[in-house]
Amino acid sequence: MSLSATESEGVMSPLEQYASYPFSSDEEYQNGLASIIAGGALDNDPPDDIREEILRRTRVFYFNRVTGSAIGMDVAREYEHSQRRTGDSALAGPSHSVVEPVSSGPDSDPVVLSFAQLQALIEAGKADQIPNNKIIPEDLNDAPPSTSAAPARKKPWEQATEQTA
Repeated sequence: MSLSATESEGVMSPLEQYASYPFSSDEEYQNGLASIIAGGALDNDPPDDIREEILRRTRVFYFNRVTGSAIGMDVAREYEHSQRRTGDSALAGPSHSVVEPVSSGPDSDPVVLSFAQLQALIEAGKADQIPNNKIIPEDLNDAPPSTSAAPARKKPWEQATEQTA
């Protein structure tokens, strides 16, 4: 493989820029990804290759929009696969990010975790570190049912007799 003139001079090609782009720490990208996931893009637990393709599409679209580049999906896919085959870890997408424990005090802003961060916390068994995560007991409610305080609704023929009286 020969280096082009721009690569030999130390200037990164668009693919190298794409590979080194900090998607996992880009707040705008993470918020957009969260809204895409909330919209159901990854519902029904798709296979890993389809999930990775969906995430790649989001990364390529966002990178092209932010940098003004015109990287194609096929080129990005081939580049990512070649980087994985050679063992280069420069390409770290949102599913490869490392999650630090989250702590939020009462005076701090609410913490918004990316999908990858949530996934990593759940896989590590640290669900207690997920902000606003409530433990829902699996037991049935043992409390007696409440009694209705509202009077029973009148039937149509009962309402007609009251209006004529």
